[in-house]
Amino acid sequence: MMLFYLLATAAIALTPPDPVAADIAWIAEGEFCEPETVLPLPDNTLLVSNVCDFKQAGNGFLSLLDEAGRVLDWRVVEGLDAPLGMAMHNHRLHVIDNNRVRILSWPGYELLEVIDLETSVANDLAITPEGVTYISETAGHQVIDLQPDGRQTVLAAAVRFKGANGMAIDNGHLLVGGERLWSVDLQTGDVQTIGPEWLSDIDGIEVESDGTLQVTPVGGPLMRYRDQDNIEIMAGPGISSANHGFSETARLVFIPTGFDNTVIAIRIPGPEEQ
Repeated sequence: MMLFYLLATAAIALTPPDPVAADIAWIAEGEFCEPETVLPLPDNTLLVSNVCDFKQAGNGFLSLLDEAGRVLDWRVVEGLDAPLGMAMHNHRLHVIDNNRVRILSWPGYELLEVIDLETSVANDLAITPEGVTYISETAGHQVIDLQPDGRQTVLAAAVRFKGANGMAIDNGHLLVGGERLWSVDLQTGDVQTIGPEWLSDIDGIEVESDGTLQVTPVGGPLMRYRDQDNIEIMAGPGISSANHGFSETARLVFIPTGFDNTVIAIRIPGPEEQ
């Protein structure tokens, strides 16, 4: 009987749970063009990167929304090549744009600096409080460590992060998405794989205040991971994610839908409701 229980538990871990219906707060649409990333800003507005055809240099742009999904400026920044991941640090906006990091002032969006990356396909980035920038290099299956003085090295050189994609910083750890979800201890360099094998093809990663991880697979639903046996999948019509954003105060998850050209806001319960 005990053997049967253990085998049944293992089988459950190998298959995803049934999804629940996502609570949709709003859907924004209009002039998006392959939206890739949503970044909540310090003033509670939302920045959306629009790739708008990788093959056409200068087609990319950033759109600005309010927290209710109303458009404030369709092209608050334009003339980009292929804007992908975005992050804020010390009131500076960092944008991955065709193997470069473009650094802009915020507010104002004045271009301050361009850093050429030693990458083939730079995708997303995460920045520590000390200003170290980690960049996913999807084609090379690796993560680039970009120091404030401009030095670039490969993080955890003996490790390959297959399909390296989404990034986030969480309490001294770097979370890396790709074929799987990994956690890198930035002090020791130890790398651990998180979650069951079906938790894969990870694009967006966000961390809630109680430690719950939000992950979105490419073209998939929103998943909230607490531990291997406690994963919630939130799905619904039109939810087909790229690199999502999250507002802790509003308890809203912002899903850019890539080729569907929408941004979908999903309500999630507060810690006291779970």
